Amino acid sequence: MHKRFLLLTASLIGLACLASAAAAPDESRPTEFWKNDEQGWVVEAKPCDSGLCAYLVDYRVTHQHEPGYVARDEHNPDSARRAEPLCGLRLMGGFKPTRRSSNVWDGGWVYDPDNGRTYSGTISIIDENTVKLRGYVGISLFGRTLILHRLANAPTRCSATSVN
Repeated sequence: MHKRFLLLTASLIGLACLASAAAAPDESRPTEFWKNDEQGWVVEAKPCDSGLCAYLVDYRVTHQHEPGYVARDEHNPDSARRAEPLCGLRLMGGFKPTRRSSNVWDGGWVYDPDNGRTYSGTISIIDENTVKLRGYVGISLFGRTLILHRLANAPTRCSATSVN
């Protein structure tokens, strides 16, 4: 069971050692790519100073735009950040393994650029290629769950300079 826990955890975030959640991230470890099929976005999950973080690296364009169009974080509550590109935006952070369950990471946050809100979050490992991401306000009962699937290969990355 302990080996299974370590294997699943390592596959989720590309980390091999969970002995110390506060340990400095090992940048030599590979990152993981996870896709939400429903919304059509892909995140790159990797260690960061606050735990597990994830950055937007690909997304579905739902409207026709002129060549050179750059999708921006236009709903950010900080008006100074509304011009930042969505591509590369940090969408999740602070997730750490819990002591109560070998398949749960919590203490994190999830940012939704569609409305500019940040939610508390929990990641539950379903299997080595599937996780549930739960974003919520206050308590987990008031939230939404998304299913993410691991990508076998790195996706074609969006560009912060333009999305066609």
